[in-house]
Amino acid sequence: MRKIMIIIVAAGLMWMVGSWAYGLLKSDQMAGDLSIEKDVAKSLDVDIRFGAGNLLIEGGSQEWVNGTVDTNVKKWYPSVTYKNKKTIGYLEIQQKMKGISALRKNRNDWHLQLTNEVPVNLDVEMGVSDSELNLSGIRLSRLSVDAGVSDTTIKLGGGWKESFDGEIDLGVSDAEIHLPKETGVKVTVSKGIGSIGAKDFISKGKGVYVNEAYGHSAVQINLKIDLGVGDVKLLLAE
Repeated sequence: MRKIMIIIVAAGLMWMVGSWAYGLLKSDQMAGDLSIEKDVAKSLDVDIRFGAGNLLIEGGSQEWVNGTVDTNVKKWYPSVTYKNKKTIGYLEIQQKMKGISALRKNRNDWHLQLTNEVPVNLDVEMGVSDSELNLSGIRLSRLSVDAGVSDTTIKLGGGWKESFDGEIDLGVSDAEIHLPKETGVKVTVSKGIGSIGAKDFISKGKGVYVNEAYGHSAVQINLKIDLGVGDVKLLLAE
């Protein structure tokens, strides 16, 4: 019975995503920029709350964060707050929406760039989205992602100089997670209704997968993935 209810809920949510995508084609363009300048902080705690739409997060910002928001609903522009407490900068980018159905005739696209210069504790929460988190190059100290209902790509390839832990809740999602070859990786997956593709990884049983570098590199990434409904592919980055 529980599986049947999950399938029904997932089908309803996917219908809303389709209706929203159709409505985007009818929207007029409005855009705004956001930026948080660098200060004396030695690390950042970044909290991003994204309602629904298209989300791209990547590194390379010359400031703590730069970005653009493209929507046709002014009240959907996110609130942005930043506070520095001693050596830590606390950044929150938050969007408030009243119901997913409001998206059917509107558009909401974000492109955010984060700094590569200091350690970042990154927490991202999404509603209904088509998202790409290209986090290679960002100095992650911790990662938390709640993907909601989404098609999600998370890129963690490249060379890492510091170890970190991450938690990824995929909800109702199809996801690709790109992981490095040279940095040790351990992935623990708990799943509901869905499938896991991990052909380039070594299975340790009970939903545990590692790459060949695991146990042989000084730096290590530990990920916990909770998959509700959907498919996840673990891929080694080129």
